[in-house]
Amino acid sequence: MRLAAPRGLVAASAILALALVAGPGCYSKRFRTLEESVTSLSRQADSLQVEHDRTRDELDATRAELGQTTRSLRAGSETSVQEMAARVEQIEARLDEQSQLLNEIQQRARTRSLGLDSTSVGGASTAPHAGAAVAAGAGAAKLAKPAAAKPGDVRVDPTAAYDQAVADFTQGRFPLAQREFREFVDTYGSSELADNAQYGVGESFYAQGQYDSAAVEYRQVVEAWPSGDKVPAALYKLGVTYQKMNLPAEAKTTYSTLVEKHPRSGEAKLATERLRELESR
Repeated sequence: MRLAAPRGLVAASAILALALVAGPGCYSKRFRTLEESVTSLSRQADSLQVEHDRTRDELDATRAELGQTTRSLRAGSETSVQEMAARVEQIEARLDEQSQLLNEIQQRARTRSLGLDSTSVGGASTAPHAGAAVAAGAGAAKLAKPAAAKPGDVRVDPTAAYDQAVADFTQGRFPLAQREFREFVDTYGSSELADNAQYGVGESFYAQGQYDSAAVEYRQVVEAWPSGDKVPAALYKLGVTYQKMNLPAEAKTTYSTLVEKHPRSGEAKLATERLRELESR
């Protein structure tokens, strides 16, 4: 959803007009300065709005691309979803920064328009209060989000619980996804998706940069489901995590194990390339 037009700036313009009508003889240098200031802020808000919309379009495109990679949590494809998820997280962070800056600009405009109103109109104006109410409403709307399914909720099908965790991971809600994947493993440990969910726990930690915890969870996939189809993916990501932790010896051992025990897997090819890079250093 795109941001609505900056209402605080609209209110500021209305107050300027009211000031001119109520006291045309008082249109002094101070009014001109304040008018120019509010106009400048309006231009800044318009420019930021354009950039915000462009960033929103980029986020939508990235999310669409990320949606095509989520099968790696289920099928162990070569494409690693956490890199795409990290891109989404970065874009969302940029959107939050832009929203905060836009709100600050609107607040500054409201503050300066209040100065105009208190000077030109004898009584206290209700416009600032209305603007504050609008801002409060906008803030509440931004904070309000659809309630996500909780791990303790009753679900008809274990697959629905797994899909909910994948959806939260895809949307960048990594702490929530981590809890949901963990809950899935605890509740449906005998399910054919249990090793996938355990792998998802590791991916959730990895996406948050918590590499120590991620390594523990990837190892758990290998130890608890040694014949599972997520073992190659878990070994590969374990090796990558060791590299992130600056543990090249452990990474080499892990990659070598992957190539030896699962030579036909797509991850084995990636591990071979990683081994070449490590050995060339």
